[in-house]
Amino acid sequence: MARRRAVRLGIPALIVAALAVAALWRVGRAPESEPDAVATTGPVAKITEPVKTVAELLSNNAIGREASLEDVTIRERIGDRFYWIGAGDQRPVFVVLDPDVKRTTGTTLRPGARVTLVGIVRPVPTEAEAEQQWHLTPAAAALVADSGTYLHVTEIR
Repeated sequence: MARRRAVRLGIPALIVAALAVAALWRVGRAPESEPDAVATTGPVAKITEPVKTVAELLSNNAIGREASLEDVTIRERIGDRFYWIGAGDQRPVFVVLDPDVKRTTGTTLRPGARVTLVGIVRPVPTEAEAEQQWHLTPAAAALVADSGTYLHVTEIR
């Protein structure tokens, strides 16, 4: 009786094991390849690297990437959580502070101040959505909508 039971359970188990080995043999090893990279005008940059310049932040391939902008100048304050950043003749970038933004220094955010901002690059909403979501004036919402991307700041250093 015990032998018959072992055969009834053992044979299906051997068949399943043989099929699993055959499937693994057929699939083979995963190819060893380099991590995904994006070609830029200069050297190859990994997508996982944070955006480090204002110019990079303005490109469409920056959407969804982390950003760490060091020593950037605040150009203009639009509201309690909304700013334009960038220096000199650079195209300005719109910045939205997270309601729970982490501040590691006591830096006052005023025009001309230089700060380090850490956050995520996001696509801008439409003009109407920007007015409604962020309570911007129609003129400011139009400028934001034309910019293409904005920086959602989670940390100020």
